[in-house]
Amino acid sequence: MDYTKYFKKGGWAAAGRYYATHPGKLKELFKSVKKYASKEGLQSVKEEFLFICQYIRDVFTGKYKGYNVLNLTVIVGALVYVVTPVDALPDWIPVAGLIDDTAILLWATHEFADELDRYRFFLSRRSREEEEAAVEEIEDIEFEEIPPLQIG
Repeated sequence: MDYTKYFKKGGWAAAGRYYATHPGKLKELFKSVKKYASKEGLQSVKEEFLFICQYIRDVFTGKYKGYNVLNLTVIVGALVYVVTPVDALPDWIPVAGLIDDTAILLWATHEFADELDRYRFFLSRRSREEEEAAVEEIEDIEFEEIPPLQIG
């Protein structure tokens, strides 16, 4: 499947843009992310899943500023797709329900590798303690305090 076309032409990129411009919705998304991260069968991509969450969190909290807005909105759209129960293969279908989510996460990390590599470089310059604390903060973000992303 051509996920690039699916995400850019479909509603998922628009969903990413919507979430990116509505901090309250983004906070709701991260509550779903926290539940989703504990799912059985996610182990193979859990690290990348949490890395994408950390990237999004650092953009919205202002810790990371070297991002591309279009890439960010599509990455947020991919995250929305993964945690939304209405997707190509619903998550309640054993094993198969996580296959499409895993494919989307792998696609997003591959498609936006340059974006995420720039973020990895940014992280490499932070101290180890800061990085470990950042991963643990994902569910504690108060998005109401963050202004919406301005997308021109």
